[in-house]
Parts: sequence; C-alpha cells; structure tokens
Amino acid sequence: MMPNNRINDLFQKYFDKTATAEERNELMMLINKRHSDKELLDLMEDTYQTYIPERNPFVLGKREKMLQQIQTGIAAANQKKTIITFFRKNGLFKYVAAASILICMGIFAYFLVDNHSTRRQMAKMDFVPGGNKAVLTLSDGSTIVLNGAKNGTLTNQDGIAINKTQEGEIAYDATKSGQAQKGKLAYNTIATPKGGQYQVILADGTKVWLNAASSIVFPTQFRGSERHVEISGEVYFEVAKNKTKPFFVKAGKQTVEVLGTHFNINSYTDEPDIKTTLLEGSVKIQQLNSRYSALLKPGQQAVNRSSGPILVKPADLEQAVAWKYGLFQINDASIETIMRQASRWYDVEVEYQGKIPQRKFSGKIKRNVKASEFLQMLTYFNVRFSMEGRKIIVKN
Repeated sequence: MMPNNRINDLFQKYFDKTATAEERNELMMLINKRHSDKELLDLMEDTYQTYIPERNPFVLGKREKMLQQIQTGIAAANQKKTIITFFRKNGLFKYVAAASILICMGIFAYFLVDNHSTRRQMAKMDFVPGGNKAVLTLSDGSTIVLNGAKNGTLTNQDGIAINKTQEGEIAYDATKSGQAQKGKLAYNTIATPKGGQYQVILADGTKVWLNAASSIVFPTQFRGSERHVEISGEVYFEVAKNKTKPFFVKAGKQTVEVLGTHFNINSYTDEPDIKTTLLEGSVKIQQLNSRYSALLKPGQQAVNRSSGPILVKPADLEQAVAWKYGLFQINDASIETIMRQASRWYDVEVEYQGKIPQRKFSGKIKRNVKASEFLQMLTYFNVRFSMEGRKIIVKN
C-alpha cells in the first residue's frame, strides 16, 4: 500500500505549487510504486474533498465505474505509464487514458484550484433566482400584480370569481359568484416576467404552470363546443377531461388539440424549435398554414421546426418538465441553450467573449440557487464566467 499521509501531503503541495523539485520527484516515485489504480483514485478523491468538500462527485454512485475506466484506459495503453485526463458529465468524472502522470496532475490541479478561484470571484457579484411573479391583465385592461396581491377574491368578472389561493395559485371559480354571465366572452392574460413563474386554474378546472417569460391568454369561462387558449414561452398543462369539448392551445406556428391530458409546450421565440412533450393522454399537433400534423403518444415529443414536417421522437420526460419541479436539468445541451435558460430565470443578459464552446453539457441543479452556484456547474467543463451589472459574460 502506498504511504497515504506522505503522498497526500505531496499531492497538495503540488497543487498549491509549493512543492520543491525533490518533493515532485518523490511524488512521481510514490505514484509509480502505487499498489493499484484504486489507490490513485482514493488519493484523487481525498485531494478533491480537501479543495471542494461541499461538492464531491466521488460519492455519487459511479466510483466503481470510474475505477474500471481507469483500468481499461491503462490496459489500452499497452501498460505504458499513462495519465488519466477527464471530462465531466452528470457532474461526474469519466477517465480516459492519455500521455503522462504529470499532465494528469496539472489538469486535475487546474480544475480544483482555478475553479475554486472562479467561484470566489462570482460570489462577489451574484443574481438571485426567480420566484412566483406574474401580472394578471383583465379584459378591461386593468392589471393586478399577483405576487403582491393578498389571498382571497381579487375581483369578479362576468360572474366569475378570480381568487388567489393559499398555495399562491390563481383560480377562476363560477360556483362562488353565481351563474356566469352570457354575452361577449371576456379574455384575461397572465404573464410572467424574466425571473418569474406562476400557476393558474382555469374555469374548466384545467391547471396551468407558466415558466419564466411566458404568458397565457384565456377566456374567463369556456362556452360552446371547444376550449381555446393561446400561450407564449413555456407552459405545462393538466387539461380537465371533457370528451365533448376539446381543448386547443395555440403556440406560435402550431395548435395542439387535446381532450384531457398532461403535456408541456416550449415555444420561446429565441429557441430554434417548438417542442411539445406528452406525459399522459394524447394530442394532435397541427402546423398553422401548412398540411403538416402529428399525433403524440405518452412519452413522445414533437419538434416543430421552422420549416418541413413535425419530427416525433422519444421524449426525455424528466428533462422536459424539470422546471415545473424546481430543477435545471441539462442533458447533452449546448452552452447557448443553457444560457438562454439562465437568462430567463435570473433576469440577466448573456454575452459571449471569444469562441463559443461547441461541446455538449449535462447536469442537474435546483432552480432556487443563486446564479453563481448554477454557473459553478459549468466551470467544471472549463467554461469561465464573469458578471457585470445584470450581465453574465461567458468566456471560453
């Protein structure tokens, strides 16, 4: 077994750049004499916990897989002295064989020390996460700031009581206001700003969740043989079942027809496609002003592109609705996709300096964290950030 106390001390001196030439040579000798690759993994884990103890990827269930990859990489290098470089996915290391132990240690030290410094710099200027914020615009043009309104009945409109519940939702209820009035339909709008989200229960019982920078236009009551609403941004629906009265959602260049189902629509104008993800029931998607349509089954996602037919593919359901459950979940996403989410949730601008990183990123983090903690996840991929005013600057 390697002398762990001594090698730990030498490892940390190497990372701190305080090791003498003799100490560096001693460290190389001890590594070369290591009894097993597992010992090297133990050593790297100990060092990682010393520098970033609050975020230790070695205890997240893939330690044995990491060790296996180390051993596979070394075997593939024909038993030569190799290094173990790494990149991160899902917040964990994946090790592959490369060129020398010295370079391995240099890369490892770079991530530990440089990212630690980056986090300290970001913490000096930070952005708070979004919360329940929205504005209700009534049919007469008057507005109510919902996050500042007290619980209870906010107003009555066309025989419909508009209530703010104890849970902070807005609920349209005809039962507490007598018979709904006839005549011209009254339409309301609920809109969330950047850094906002909100929930509403429509007059038919349909539940709606709005993500940041999103809106829904809807009638205070649903008459006739159909129910119609219009949205922008990202909205999750749990549509009240009514076989005799289908529910239609207009989102950008498409409409979605349902009878009663759970689905998510991402229709932000700064995203390249409109994505409709079905969790329960069935929906039909129709492109406006074209012949293209698609039927979705649970577990499928429709990608409505700028031109051509609608692409239907298996959906990553957990990722599609992570925002509803208070999470950022990133699966093989570009830095631009990630930063668009950050821009909307933290109400900031994003600027890129230098070449935009082209690789893909994966990870998961709660949405109630400050921007610095969100960005910390990306610094592990060697993407750097700075903050100025209400702007995040991405540096490659």
